[in-house]
Amino acid sequence: MLKKKTGQLHRGSVIIDGLNASHLFDMTVLQHLLEGGITAINSTIAVWQGLHETMTIIADYFHLFEEQIDSILQVKTTSDIKEAKSTGRVGIILGFQGPAPIENNPHFLSLYYALGIRIIQLTYNHKNQLGSGCIASEDKGLTLLGRDVIAQMNQLGMLIDLSHCGHRTTMDAIEASQRPVAFTHANPMTFAVHPRNKSDEALKALAEKGGVVGAATLPAMITERGSATLKDYIDVIDFLVDTIGIDHVGLGTDFMEALPSEIHAHALKGISIEDREKLFSSMTLHGFELISKCRIVTKALLGRGYATTEVKKIMGENWLRLYGEVWVS
Repeated sequence: MLKKKTGQLHRGSVIIDGLNASHLFDMTVLQHLLEGGITAINSTIAVWQGLHETMTIIADYFHLFEEQIDSILQVKTTSDIKEAKSTGRVGIILGFQGPAPIENNPHFLSLYYALGIRIIQLTYNHKNQLGSGCIASEDKGLTLLGRDVIAQMNQLGMLIDLSHCGHRTTMDAIEASQRPVAFTHANPMTFAVHPRNKSDEALKALAEKGGVVGAATLPAMITERGSATLKDYIDVIDFLVDTIGIDHVGLGTDFMEALPSEIHAHALKGISIEDREKLFSSMTLHGFELISKCRIVTKALLGRGYATTEVKKIMGENWLRLYGEVWVS
């Protein structure tokens, strides 16, 4: 009975992954998204890349959209997500995990908005021109340029992501933004003392602003054991629901399937061996190893006693609501 209910609910729901860094140019990744019944993902297309390299990546994505028109479509509005659901395709939201592509010039935000960029993270792991990342030696908070970028993103209708930001930068940004913000892929510090996890204070401040937290699957962000299971992952979701409310919790898997080795190497650049261990002690969540197995999360939530309306919110409707509130210029 549960298997049948799971299948019907998953097929009928909008399923959104708040952050997926997998390499979409590998057709195995696309197949896994389709197998998982995914409606849309926030796809990381740039982190440290400057303007020229980012524009090249965007051009490659545009070609991919044309080449795989029967399987994917670019998402610029919530209507595009609904179209993806109705046509059985995967909607791709283009996002940055850092501000490097704007090269200290907030005017480039309008250019990127016109090209369909809808989500930008203010910092990656280290300090940058906008604020401090989660492993910066000192977090001095949001800079004046960071405040300017937030104001322009608010005006344009771009979602501000604070997942990798340090605590002070996170709190400054939540206060500075006139619109809801997101932790697209972060977990509670209560579960694991991890640079990427967020304090209860930050979680509650984000929820009060109307934002959404995407529960991440990296085991080091879920438990202190160095490994984690699907049960542990659902425990994180339970805690988030209890702490900030059912309307502010979603998925943010942070899957990095098929990433080229050079991208992995660049992501680890400047990170000590100790910090690497903290960030990536394990990459596999047992029971939910790939996005193709996403139905198992729906099943597990039903098994925990969540109502179908609540499952739908966690699996995608909360992200859809947030996008609708923010993506309005």
